[in-house]
Amino acid sequence: MSVSKPSFEAHVLSLLQRIQRGLSTVELVHVPHKRWPLPLNLNPNRRTDPNGTLRVSVLDSSFNPPTLAHLALANSSFGGRWGDDDAKLLLLSVRNVDKTLKPGDATYLQRLQMMVLLAKDIAHTGRDSDTLGDRRDTADENNVAVAIIDQPTFVGKSSTLLAFLRSHLSSLHTLAPASPPWQPQLTFLQGFDTLERLFAPRYYPSEEAMMVALRAFFSPSGDNSRVVCARRTTYVPGSSAEAHTGHVQQQHQDEYERERSTLAAAREFIDNERVVLVDIGEDERTFSSSEVRERRAAGGMEWRRFVTPDIAEFVEAEGLYVAPGQAPSLN
Repeated sequence: MSVSKPSFEAHVLSLLQRIQRGLSTVELVHVPHKRWPLPLNLNPNRRTDPNGTLRVSVLDSSFNPPTLAHLALANSSFGGRWGDDDAKLLLLSVRNVDKTLKPGDATYLQRLQMMVLLAKDIAHTGRDSDTLGDRRDTADENNVAVAIIDQPTFVGKSSTLLAFLRSHLSSLHTLAPASPPWQPQLTFLQGFDTLERLFAPRYYPSEEAMMVALRAFFSPSGDNSRVVCARRTTYVPGSSAEAHTGHVQQQHQDEYERERSTLAAAREFIDNERVVLVDIGEDERTFSSSEVRERRAAGGMEWRRFVTPDIAEFVEAEGLYVAPGQAPSLN
């Protein structure tokens, strides 16, 4: 499916209007098949989990633009703790608590178009393919969907998504009426900056209210949600590998202190294995959307190594992240 067809654009804009007018809380923009989040070839009477749990991994980001870090995180394993997911969801909040659209940002429509491209890249690399550029039609048979939501916080997204998925799965229940309904369980895939916000008291009425909300978020008797977070740094002060200039060393030190503070706040949930840290690659852990935007605006082609080929082509075709009237340098 081409993400630039007028019919797709009209479809996305109508869904955005529904969300922004309060007519719905979640809208599926792209699904790989009509039975999502059920795996396409799964017999509804055959459970991969004896309790009927359907594991859905949720990658929630601003996708401005999607990077290889997003791709690596979406395809990361959980260290054998919980088994593989049954479905993936790329999620865009159209009411982010911290971020509003700025001049030069990709529009919501453009981000969703790039998210569909990323969904196909996730499916493609998930089949252990050697290249990203060799797209096949069977990519749409994989279980990666794209959605929008009107919730700014993870705690709110968790309860809203669970309600939506339970309703959606109930409507699919007619496929196997003799079988008990599936019960969704969410695993949020996050970068470390996002984990910092999840455990930052400033996003809650008080620190006590934060812990109450988080315990409901993680508790098996509550939302029963989980978090997989990409480690940001392997820096250890005083290690033999420390060989940086003063400025770079201070940057690493600051990152290390921020990471240590966040992990301390999350300790209860790390110890209970509700928060799990994973490695996504030495290069990928350093990639960020903001760096793509900055390098693109500065000119040159270096920014392309941070994104997949299809997303790079989309960014260039749409003229994203360059000042109006500015022709990006090709040097």
